[in-house]
Amino acid sequence: MSNILVGLNPQQKAAVEALEGPVLIFAGAGSGKTRVLTHRIAHIINKQLARPEQILSVTFTNKAAKEMRSRIENILGAPPFIKMGTFHSICAWMLRQDALYLGYESGFSIYDDDDGQKVVKKIMKDLNISTEMVKPNAIFYGIKQFKSQMLSPDEAADLALSTHDERVAKVYALYETELKKSSAMDFDDLLLKPLELFKKNPHILKKYQDRFKYIMVDEYQDTNKAQFLFVEALSHEHKNLCVVGDDDQSIYGWRGADIGNILDFQQHFPGARIFKLEQNYRSTKTILSAASAVVAKNENRTPKELFTESADGDVIKVLEGRNELDEGRLIVDEIQTVCRGNGYGFHDIALLYRTNAQSRPLEDVLRRNGIPYQIIGGTKFYDRMEVKDILGYFRLIVNPLDNVSFMRIINKPTRGIGKTSQEAINAFATNQGISLFSAATRAQEVGMPTRAYNQTIEFVKLISKYSALLTELNLEEWARVFVDELGFVKQYKEEATAESDARLDNIYELLAAISDYAQGVDEPTLVGYMEEVALLTDIDKYNHDQQQITLMTLHSAKGLEFPVVFLTGMEDGLFPLQRAIDETEALEEERRLFYVGLTRAMKRAYLSGAQMRQRYGETMYSRPSRFLDEIPTHLLEYGTRTISDFSPKEYRRNTATKVTRTKTTKPAPKRQSIGMKRALGTLNSREEGVYEPGMEVGHKIFGKGKILNVEGTGPEAKVTVMFQGNVKKKLIAKFANLDVED
Repeated sequence: MSNILVGLNPQQKAAVEALEGPVLIFAGAGSGKTRVLTHRIAHIINKQLARPEQILSVTFTNKAAKEMRSRIENILGAPPFIKMGTFHSICAWMLRQDALYLGYESGFSIYDDDDGQKVVKKIMKDLNISTEMVKPNAIFYGIKQFKSQMLSPDEAADLALSTHDERVAKVYALYETELKKSSAMDFDDLLLKPLELFKKNPHILKKYQDRFKYIMVDEYQDTNKAQFLFVEALSHEHKNLCVVGDDDQSIYGWRGADIGNILDFQQHFPGARIFKLEQNYRSTKTILSAASAVVAKNENRTPKELFTESADGDVIKVLEGRNELDEGRLIVDEIQTVCRGNGYGFHDIALLYRTNAQSRPLEDVLRRNGIPYQIIGGTKFYDRMEVKDILGYFRLIVNPLDNVSFMRIINKPTRGIGKTSQEAINAFATNQGISLFSAATRAQEVGMPTRAYNQTIEFVKLISKYSALLTELNLEEWARVFVDELGFVKQYKEEATAESDARLDNIYELLAAISDYAQGVDEPTLVGYMEEVALLTDIDKYNHDQQQITLMTLHSAKGLEFPVVFLTGMEDGLFPLQRAIDETEALEEERRLFYVGLTRAMKRAYLSGAQMRQRYGETMYSRPSRFLDEIPTHLLEYGTRTISDFSPKEYRRNTATKVTRTKTTKPAPKRQSIGMKRALGTLNSREEGVYEPGMEVGHKIFGKGKILNVEGTGPEAKVTVMFQGNVKKKLIAKFANLDVED
């Protein structure tokens, strides 16, 4: 037996040795799927069934690809030249070689969502569609929805069911034209264009079919229609397709992922063999049992019996704060406890949340207690203004047809080419049917003030100069010299503010990133670097070595693990989201997301929530998440402290709500809340959630108030109350906890 198979459990070994024909590996959370994939690739190479370059391995993140490549190198003792990366990076690699067949330059730009929305906004302006009445991002994400369904603009127009759909389809058609003129593709195009390339050029498809004898795809449960067709086309020749995934971890249905790709694998690929990896090596029995109990409530899944030989471990502690700041305080208390008494460091702990907005109160409490943290998925480094400005210059040099980049940098730093001159260049380009940069090279024909004309000529010379120098200097030196001449460094040094210093640091960090890239590849190119930047994911910037608490959304946590994990915001309406509660399919995805989040935990897990939370500018009362009820009670331990450490005054200050209390020496009248009266059986019919305008009420947080308006009747009524200090709140009757003055 080859030592490549040593150390694998029987199920892992069977999956590694199944090297012929289609194979599906159901890999439960923490079951060693990366180990199976790497050993499988090493086994293929060791048995000489294929050369390394004949193997294609598709990963979910760039981080996973680097980890797998390193592991394979350790097994084989030499670096394998395997084509490995995400769907987007592999598709981009193919398109760089053959984009000319589709009418694109090989140096085509990759537009992110911000770039795409700029194109949409321009089109809306041309069509006289008000961006005040119709939001550009609504149109843009409508286009993305059509693309995820693989619908062309004409098909989208035919299927339009509303005026909005018709408007989106119309803009969609022009959007595609604008991107083609700019030789640019968005992220969706990176998946769609290879299929178009294969369809129009069968010989190119045949080239890749012949080359890749073995194809492996990780996280197959999160593939969409285009990715399925891509894999199906490439594997058609040799049939040696191995996919690894877990339907219980399918969490991207909202962006087009089709769980049917993994559930119906045998129908799509007849004769496929199926293996199940059910032994978990990550989490304690308690954590695994709790996560499995919730996801088992789903009907649309393949039955699996995950088990672990790990110890039972600690029960899962449930923390309930009075409000979101109190929730954060309870979390901080637990963090301090586990770090003091259990030997954990800050880098061992993750705080996970359903929505990005939840990070703000958590950050407030962490800062107040001097606890360092990093946010994964916040403002990305490459999205910062000064970084995008410099990358705009780089993109225009790589692709002079890139109109979005031209408009971003034509007057950055300020060089006297104002809005009127920019519009003149744009009009000339449109009239001549040429790119904006081409129009700038013909500035004498455009017609603009002398200063703007001279500066436009200087701009063209600058771009031309560094386009030529790109072939004479190495990439690191070229970037340093170019950035220095651009003038951003000089500008920010002269400003000498805290903000400009931060921007300056980001520019130096960008140059360091270019240096890291250049030293990490055999043939560094500007095109290669720009592609790497464009395809970075949130997880790629995660650094486990820093002594910081990690904050991220549950989606961003996919593929990571931590000794200690807090799942925050465990409230109905937040997790699961309100819109998912009444939709079976959406609720099942929320359960899968809970399963993913909880199984990130190795040793300890906490579930936290708040009785009330500031959302959408209002205080909203919450019920504990229904997922808590789906966990066996013996696996949970409810914390005893629920009263806020924050005074009502401090709570309001931290939620930006000012309330003025009137001091009084008179004893407060005795009050009973609606809920208390219901429990005591002393509630009269008028009090059963039937509030009336003018009624005087009291609240533990907001003080005395008067009801202004009541919408609806009964427990579901929405009650608008004006509290002292002119603080107006809209509350749901059954959750309001209003005290009725006697």
